[in-house]
Amino acid sequence: MQYTIRKVKPEDAVIIADLSVQLGYNPSAEDTASYIREISKNSNEVIYVAVSGPVVIGWMHVFITTRLESGIFAEIGGLVVHEHFRGKGIGKLLIEKAIEWSRNNKITTLRLRSNIKRHEAHQFYKRSGFVEVKEQKVFKMDI
Repeated sequence: MQYTIRKVKPEDAVIIADLSVQLGYNPSAEDTASYIREISKNSNEVIYVAVSGPVVIGWMHVFITTRLESGIFAEIGGLVVHEHFRGKGIGKLLIEKAIEWSRNNKITTLRLRSNIKRHEAHQFYKRSGFVEVKEQKVFKMDI
């Protein structure tokens, strides 16, 4: 079976919202469409989708950021492949696209964060060439 990677389209919002549930989030399709529109305005961010024929089976958000203490880098803000399509090289295709996009933007470091519970994802990222550099907690405050 052939899989391709392309940039997101507005009409992908429903399936992206559905796939986000597999990451432990529950955004509405309307909110997801709004996020896609906002991200698409910024040249330092991109969303790619993995497709099988016309069907979206995964997505990845990559962005460039600057941190005062650690400089400029690209980060994969989210990546998910539909659970029925995992293990078929689709995640690898998405990561390769993130690397290509980062290089095209003159970025030499690619990072990602992964929930501590996602052990299979951690192994996948290590097999993909990422090196674990730290563990951290995320804190949130509603304001």
